[in-house]
Amino acid sequence: MSMNDSGSAQNTGTSPEQLRSEIEQTDADLGDDVAASTEKVNPRARMSRAVSTARGNVASATSRARQAAPRTARQAGQTVRDHPMPVAAGALALTGASATALLIQRRAVKARAARKRAAAGPWSALAGAAATALLARRRADQARTARTRAAAGPWFRR
Repeated sequence: MSMNDSGSAQNTGTSPEQLRSEIEQTDADLGDDVAASTEKVNPRARMSRAVSTARGNVASATSRARQAAPRTARQAGQTVRDHPMPVAAGALALTGASATALLIQRRAVKARAARKRAAAGPWSALAGAAATALLARRRADQARTARTRAAAGPWFRR
């Protein structure tokens, strides 16, 4: 403090005890402010506050949904009872749209496979035919072996 400040403190009539108590009070207030600021910027505390807020929001939304669900279900049921034809037509349209989408997807898959076969060239077709013939020959051999073993009966040992 400068001379003017100390002189003005004496002129105002404040005693040293009052000044000490004011300083202690200011120090305590400043400590509380620092603690509050530290709490605000502490990452763990911020995360905890965010989680608490999110939990509160979820609980509130869940509560609102539980309250609204029966009312919404009653309204939907009443709408179906009041207007059965549009609901049936909507269900039929949904079924038709689903079937159409399924057919379109199936055609797209078949077209993609055809394009892939065409892009592979004639050798892949020849290789595919050879593989098919080889598998057919292998199945025929296995069937012949099974018949031979069955005809041999219990005398055939493997």
